[in-house]
This record gives sequence, structure tokens and C-alpha cells, in this order.
Amino acid sequence: MAAEILEVLKKHFTVVRVVFDSWYWSEKLVKGGVVSELKSNRRVFRVKPLEGGETSWVEGHPHVRDLPPGPYLADLTLGDRVITVKLLIVVYKGDRLNLYTTDLDLSDEEVMRTWKIRWEIEELHKDIKALGVQDSSFLKRSRLQGYLSLFVMVVNTVRGLVCSLNLRSVEEFLWFIENRLGGAPALMKIFKLR
Repeated sequence: MAAEILEVLKKHFTVVRVVFDSWYWSEKLVKGGVVSELKSNRRVFRVKPLEGGETSWVEGHPHVRDLPPGPYLADLTLGDRVITVKLLIVVYKGDRLNLYTTDLDLSDEEVMRTWKIRWEIEELHKDIKALGVQDSSFLKRSRLQGYLSLFVMVVNTVRGLVCSLNLRSVEEFLWFIENRLGGAPALMKIFKLR
């Protein structure tokens, strides 16, 4: 379904890059300008360091976790074919990241900058759970698209209120509503939604 949603978005927006988690390794998604992460147990078909070290391809299917930090060109299997990606292995906030991009011209800095955008997605999921709307499911595409639009508007409005009230999180905002404003009934009076 992610590939279908992406195609719908491409009809309405200029999509330069797609960022997703390592478990989305799929022929339907890994194309165009992708920045993502490889699992540490992923084997590479061939790998070539881009800076220093050997200049020839290393073969023998090493695991990504066996490569030292740095930029590489790596051949990976994707379905029944082999694709070349730029692999950037870095240590970020104490964690090892095995990032890759299908755009071989992206600088290391741009790969990192793009990857950090992904954390906005993680924050969105955290806010979804805090607002209690994560269990909604829709079988029809039009209902799902409408829900997603409404949902993003609500989350962004709540985030704006969090900033305006100088709060630190959605959880703190919900506490503020409950304890300072009297909960949902008080909010309905404020907005005259009886």
C-alpha cells in the first residue's frame, strides 16, 4: 500500500526524495531518489570505498555491519536484479546508521540531512498515539486519503498549539487541557461545539 500512496502523492506534489525505514526494502519502493537505512545483517553483493582505502570492488557478500564507517558504492540484490547504491555508514548519537541512497550524486551531508527528516515521521507517530487516533482503519482508498488529510491537519494544529503555549510535547498539551481547562467538556464550551 505504501507504493500506491506514494504514487498518489507524486500526482499532487513534486517528490524529490523518498525516506523510509529499513523494512521497506521492496522493488516497488526502492527506485528514484530514495534515502533509507539498511539492516545490519544485510549482505552486500560488492562494495567499494569512496574515500581512501582500496579502490577496487570487494566481493564475497560481507554484511553491512562488517564495514567500517565511511561512504561506499555498494551493489545490492533487489528482487532478481542488482542495483548500485551509495552506502553511508556513520555513528550518530552513539548509534550506527547504515544509510543508503539510490541517488549516487548526493553528498554525505545531504544523505544525513534527508535521513534526519525521517525523525519528523517518528514524531508524527508519537503524536498520533498521544492523540489516541492510531487505531483507525479504512478499507476504501478515498476514506483513507480523507482521513490522512484530516489527521495531518489536526496533528499540525495541535503541534502549533504546543509551540504557542510554550509546551514541550503533545502529552503536555493533553495534560494542560485536562488539568487547566477542565477537559473535553470545557473545550466544547470554549469552541461552542455542544
